[in-house]
Amino acid sequence: MQRIAPWETELPDDLTPAQGYQLALDRIAWRAAGRPDPATLDEWPDDDDLDYLLSRHSHDTLDLNSLKLRKVPDELYQSEGITFLFLLDNRIETIPERFAEVLRLEELSLFGNPLREVPASLLLMEGLKGLYLGRSALTRLPHLDRPSTSIRTLGLERTEWLEIPEGYLANFPNLRSLSLGHSFRRKIPEEVFGLSELIQLDFEGNSLTVLPAQIGGLTKLFSLQLRDCKLETLPKALGELTKLEEKAGSGPFGLHISGNPFKDKELKRIARLKNPQQTIEALAWARSNGS
Repeated sequence: MQRIAPWETELPDDLTPAQGYQLALDRIAWRAAGRPDPATLDEWPDDDDLDYLLSRHSHDTLDLNSLKLRKVPDELYQSEGITFLFLLDNRIETIPERFAEVLRLEELSLFGNPLREVPASLLLMEGLKGLYLGRSALTRLPHLDRPSTSIRTLGLERTEWLEIPEGYLANFPNLRSLSLGHSFRRKIPEEVFGLSELIQLDFEGNSLTVLPAQIGGLTKLFSLQLRDCKLETLPKALGELTKLEEKAGSGPFGLHISGNPFKDKELKRIARLKNPQQTIEALAWARSNGS
């Protein structure tokens, strides 16, 4: 088996699961050793200075993306000081209870794994601020016996089989960013409108036919993603979200409504505009003509 250097930034297309697992172990060990310059390591004669420099993340970060991992390596539990852990696009189906008991993370990305379930302890992990579970095979979420007060960002986009129990998202009272895009949902969960700290809501690509007037209560929203839904009109209350206007045109911020089957000709025109103009004119339209 050809062994891949832990600082390698471009993985081969024919990477095998065995190579990926070994690479994960080597990256864990390399980080624990302080990510030394490969020129000082006899074990790795093929030094690539550029790859080494690009892969020198800060000590609190570990990248185990796209390694075809089927489980979390046991060696990870002996690692100290990791707060940002990336496990995107692997083949992990379950997360053991030990994961949340041993690790102390601030950000965890499990996006693109065929996860079937996650333990409650993961959602209640002390200090965890960002949790990304999108594009998974989740069908249910664990019962929580208390609110998860630390999570600020929750990614559940592209979770087509996931049933979110009524009221479940109220367990995240300090949530600032919520992604539910492309997840075959017909309505925004009612409790979302009670998440007063929310600044970013992604619901694009769903079969949403009506945007409830309660959206006007989310007064801190900087970003509202509603592209490619089934909306035919907009509520008057949407016009109250003035922070959308203030931030429009800056990255993903503002209101995004293109790809909806609006009935009003003027609203159809507005939906084809670019931001910040789309946001400014859509909110003005909502204030004057909204339902």
